[in-house]
Amino acid sequence: GIPRSEQKYLFDRFFRGSNVENIQGTGLGLNIVKRYINMLNGTIKFKSTEGVGTTFTIKLPIKA
Repeated sequence: GIPRSEQKYLFDRFFRGSNVENIQGTGLGLNIVKRYINMLNGTIKFKSTEGVGTTFTIKLPIKA
């Protein structure tokens, strides 16, 4: 899970959590995902418990 003190930065460009030292990345992925979801008038939320895990929920409107 994501440390509570860092959760407010999760969707910022180039942000990488302090607990992902051994995982490669640039810190752009969630920022890009959030931007596209916003363009589609959707939402993204998450629940995280440090040491346990994180669950993301994405909601997109459906046009019929």
